[in-house]
Amino acid sequence: MPRYAGWICVPAAALLLAAAPAWAKHAEYIRPIVQEVPAAGLTQVVLVNLVGPISIQTAPNDEIGIQILIHGGGLDQVFAQTLTQQLQFKIERIGPQLRIIGEYPVDRFHDYGYPHMKSILGIHGTDNNLYPPGPDGKPVRIRHAGNKHSVELWAEIRLRLPSSLGVVVRNIYGDVQLRGTDTDAAGSGTFDGFTDVGDFLIHNPRWSAMKLESDYGAVKFLDGFGAVKDITVKTDFGGTYFYLHPGASGRILAQKDLGFLHNDFTNAIFQKQGDEHVMVLGDGHGTVVHVDMNVGSLHLEKAP
Repeated sequence: MPRYAGWICVPAAALLLAAAPAWAKHAEYIRPIVQEVPAAGLTQVVLVNLVGPISIQTAPNDEIGIQILIHGGGLDQVFAQTLTQQLQFKIERIGPQLRIIGEYPVDRFHDYGYPHMKSILGIHGTDNNLYPPGPDGKPVRIRHAGNKHSVELWAEIRLRLPSSLGVVVRNIYGDVQLRGTDTDAAGSGTFDGFTDVGDFLIHNPRWSAMKLESDYGAVKFLDGFGAVKDITVKTDFGGTYFYLHPGASGRILAQKDLGFLHNDFTNAIFQKQGDEHVMVLGDGHGTVVHVDMNVGSLHLEKAP
């Protein structure tokens, strides 16, 4: 598979043809980027994407595996393939940091169609966001694929890396799935993730600390706390779910505006301490969890 495809210049007027009527023929094309980067000398990986799902697996290896599938859609195969050339990913080492930055054509297009939209409290798209994040970013909006104002252009990203590396993820729209392996020892790296619309789905994480934030979406630890000793969760509209194994210990400190605290895991109860609801699990000497929810509930469940 090709590692990097070259840039193909297409007039903006031609690309607007992607906004075809619902009855028009639709074609899709996927352009892959596959790359291996040595992990030696690195301490952190930074990933920035506009729209699409992200999956990250930690494993005890000496390389960072990068797989990016760039999806384009339009009137025919040639158009869809050409559209995928408009999205590039800049992959570069800067000192101890590896940066993977999606370079979307935001100077030309401000609306991007995505075929896997969520409905959250009746909201399907996003408010205006800036991409790339920061004061120099351009206003962008994510819409349903096929919307007459949007181009269907998005990226599915898969990373494999050691848990000794810190990871920073910034995504505007899309779920983020994180998975550790049993052969991967507890790592010293930390994870800092944000997605404006999307869920965090976490299996056996191996980082030492995690910070997770979603404006519209849930955060779910599906297989216990893993190796993490400190967890911070912040959601605007969305719940937090912890599926725990027998013997889990630690402390949960929760803040909420509208929502409930559900505990189907233990007989312990939440105690109000100032602005927080505090629960002690086991002897209290395990993972410390901070949860801050605007509209959403906290759920403690038994892991399957």
